[in-house]
Amino acid sequence: MYNFEKYDFHDQLIIELLYWIEINLNHRLTMERASKKTGYSRWYLQRLFKSKTGYSLGKYIRDRRLSMAATALRLSNTSIQDISYYFSYDSQQTFTRTFKKNFAQTPAAYRRSRKWNMGSTTSPLLIGDFPTPSFEFVELPYMEFIGQTQRHSYSIEALFNPEMHVHRDMLRSFLQEPMSLQSTVWGLSECVPKEVHDSLIEMDMLYTVGREKSSDFGKDIPAILAIPAGRYLKIDYIHDMGRLNEYRLYLYRVFFPTLNLQFRYGHDVEKYSKTIMKKGVTCEYYIPIV
Repeated sequence: MYNFEKYDFHDQLIIELLYWIEINLNHRLTMERASKKTGYSRWYLQRLFKSKTGYSLGKYIRDRRLSMAATALRLSNTSIQDISYYFSYDSQQTFTRTFKKNFAQTPAAYRRSRKWNMGSTTSPLLIGDFPTPSFEFVELPYMEFIGQTQRHSYSIEALFNPEMHVHRDMLRSFLQEPMSLQSTVWGLSECVPKEVHDSLIEMDMLYTVGREKSSDFGKDIPAILAIPAGRYLKIDYIHDMGRLNEYRLYLYRVFFPTLNLQFRYGHDVEKYSKTIMKKGVTCEYYIPIV
């Protein structure tokens, strides 16, 4: 994350450069283009970027581009060839060679793996700063849910921009109803490949707001979603509801890579209740792990 402790007039330039990098990772970003963007010489800009971020500018761009390509492999069904071209690699062979050097496996093997180890990815430096969360490993039982599911499409760039997320609007509306927390409310999210391609790399977010189906509630209503019993990493989210998308991004792009955990396919699960909120916790957040 970017360090704002010693802010000076160069910081705004570096922040704007970081934003520019993020929205142009699918273009061929060169030192010449970055120099022209900022108005500084290549030599001075590289020294400035290193002093402000601790990263080499060229390496940061390469690693961010490769990390986004890795995410596209996991969350979309776009062909490896198209992903390599989308992120401006000269050829699929060049992409495969570079990818294997960084992730110790080919793009095809990385995509097929049932586990997702995020330890080799590079996080964007502009993610909001949060205190390091405490966590625990828990087992959740098999559960069925009744409620409503919505599908929202995102480009891969928008997926990692918390300000562009709309899928939790349904949850916010639901929680504003007076009787909403008479029983526990659950939010379940899952990224899946897009059904119909409107652009090169897109994916869908399936977001469900509902309640657990039980013998006391909804026993005669068919379940719309079920999650298997399994192991989860549980974090108490204590911040404002409006920052939850930003926090999820922080978890996946900054915090989780430091844990060297392997994630399994499944739903991220949010649990809301009066009991939880009385403890000063907005929600309990569960992430499926191996």
